Amino acid sequence: MGKEIGGNQCLIVTPLNEDESVDEQSTKKMIDFVIEGGVHGILAQGSTGEGFLFDTDERKAFADLVVSLVNGRVPVGFCVESSSTAISVELSRYARKAGVDYLFTTAPYRHPHKGGGIYEHFKAIHDSTDLPVAIYDGGAGVELSLDLLEKISRELPRIKYCKIFLEKPEKIAQIEARCQGRIVPWAGHDRLTYLMLCYGAYGMTSAASCIIPRENSDMFDLVQAGNLDEARKIYLSKVCPLNAMAFFNVPDFIAAYKLALYWMGIIRTPTLRKPLVQLDSVMQRELRGALKFIDKL
Repeated sequence: MGKEIGGNQCLIVTPLNEDESVDEQSTKKMIDFVIEGGVHGILAQGSTGEGFLFDTDERKAFADLVVSLVNGRVPVGFCVESSSTAISVELSRYARKAGVDYLFTTAPYRHPHKGGGIYEHFKAIHDSTDLPVAIYDGGAGVELSLDLLEKISRELPRIKYCKIFLEKPEKIAQIEARCQGRIVPWAGHDRLTYLMLCYGAYGMTSAASCIIPRENSDMFDLVQAGNLDEARKIYLSKVCPLNAMAFFNVPDFIAAYKLALYWMGIIRTPTLRKPLVQLDSVMQRELRGALKFIDKL
């Protein structure tokens, strides 16, 4: 606790063996790769990490593994998302004991959403530990209203960050205006990261940073320094070509980033947990072409 959280928070994949168990050796190699590439933090077991396909005990074990492997080099965030508030609270308390630096959660997914229910879910996570919390605006298509975000910012002070996964980069500035710094908006859409940074995002979550950690971290730092010309060059020459093929839709981005890491020799297999399936031959060809285009293969 006490670490400043912002910058490029890398949404790591969860490397798997062929039997779908966690590959600890590949996890270490991947974490070392992105930290050496300059990421400002690690965020584990989010959508990118297939956390929704792991049971509660597996998620706890992965929290322990990541905290151990990172070993204090950067802050560690851990996703406690569940449609069950009780499970989210259980995971939050465990993550606190494991030594994570912040919690991350979506609204609950699997039932009709009302603002009051989302608020109570977030409040239970907020109240369960003394850790800062990042919430997710746009996860699974659930958009958080500005009224709800303002209420959260006034009443739940440990909810300090909000990842924006919407095709609305301007919402970054809207949250700043409504919440007046009590909630810090983070860029959370890999295809729109640069634009969200231009609207004032202080942090970003990025699955693409598994592949291009240095490029995304440099882009963030350049925007913060006001050097938009150089930041834009990185975005157009490295970030956009990758995400045109790796993040062409939501269902397939996990497979794409795992394949890229496998081809780059960072993880041992591109195994996914069922029911996720691998990219078809056309998309594999085009992803490989994109990686060659940005000099990663």
